[in-house]
Amino acid sequence: MKQFLVLAALLLAGAPAREAHAQMQPQATKSAKRGIAYGYHSAADMTALSAGISWWYNWAPQPESTAAGVAPTVGVTFSPMVWGGTPNADTLSAQIPAGAQYLLGFNEPNFKSQANKTPKQAAALWPVLEEVARRKNLKLVAPAVNYCGDCVTEDGVTFTDPVVYLDAFFKACTNCKVDYIAVHWYACDVSALSWYIGLFKKYNKPIWLTEFACGDRPHNEITLAVQKKYMTDAVNYLENEPAVFRYSWFSGRNGEIPNINLLGNSGQLTELGQLYVSLPTATPPTTDPNKHVPVAAMASSSEGAGTVAGNAIDGSLSTRWSSAFSDPQYLMVDYGATKTFNRVKIQWEAAYGKEYQVQTSANGSTWTTLYSTSTSDGGVDDLTGLNGSGRYLRIYGTKRNTQYGYSIFEVEAYGG
Repeated sequence: MKQFLVLAALLLAGAPAREAHAQMQPQATKSAKRGIAYGYHSAADMTALSAGISWWYNWAPQPESTAAGVAPTVGVTFSPMVWGGTPNADTLSAQIPAGAQYLLGFNEPNFKSQANKTPKQAAALWPVLEEVARRKNLKLVAPAVNYCGDCVTEDGVTFTDPVVYLDAFFKACTNCKVDYIAVHWYACDVSALSWYIGLFKKYNKPIWLTEFACGDRPHNEITLAVQKKYMTDAVNYLENEPAVFRYSWFSGRNGEIPNINLLGNSGQLTELGQLYVSLPTATPPTTDPNKHVPVAAMASSSEGAGTVAGNAIDGSLSTRWSSAFSDPQYLMVDYGATKTFNRVKIQWEAAYGKEYQVQTSANGSTWTTLYSTSTSDGGVDDLTGLNGSGRYLRIYGTKRNTQYGYSIFEVEAYGG
């Protein structure tokens, strides 16, 4: 049973006063970000939720058998987790189902009542997860953290603060493979949620919010109306926050927090569940008349069939281009005719280029450099004040930040 603990005073400290309200409307396609944290699905439950979710996890390396068969047929994928304990690479590799893409790390390790691992203990076990990721070709998600009360202590530090815990984990795990950050959150205000997500952007990795709901108020105040309003505001923010890669509501059926359940009887969505699956996906961006529309993209290489060059110009942050694991590599965008360039925006995945150049060309063979850096920190590189022209734009990487390739969600170019 998942335990929820929140230090409300810490949660809201410094949070900006801001709220966003999403209007409920039919959605043509369901969100690639939206999921659920729950582990007792019936086949009918999974079918009902599939109208609005794309993934789920259940704090275990294997999906529950009742949902495993139907989930792929209704477009819902499973993300395995190493909850805690002392993982074994052979056992884990055998448990994780074929088709998995990600492996979630330890669950709230700074909580004594959860995974209960100090940063050094978690770092010492991380090579086991890396080995499983290597065998199964998985991306790794960091230990999922939150503020806690009864917390682990190491070297004189009690890890109440999730950022302090992750800092210590990365210090102890300097060469570890970590592709994403995972966090939990139970405050009831979307401005606090936005503030909290902002704390983790410093790691320059996409963020998974693997548990969230309104839970930090007295239980008699958490009415269905309060929960619905928070869900609506939070989902609107999460859908439109580029730093958030995935999020999952807690939970399907649970009695720890009032009015959080998405499921009633088997296969029946509650009123809150109906809201969750019907909330809009990300708001389409406003068309900028100065934004150039690409006609094609090419690359020096692609990691696989699912990470081709065209993914970097398809307008979706759910797809990406990823290169082979060597230097140098490039992504080249064709705009069909000569364009001027004064701004280029690159949205990197966790594997970014530390050293790269932005170049233009009239013919695709002779290149002029508009921008060069040897100190990129990934995330979003929004490069302004550029001055150049050409039919082709090239991101030419000469040094990666990881042992993996160059990986870009989207490239945008502007001129005026």
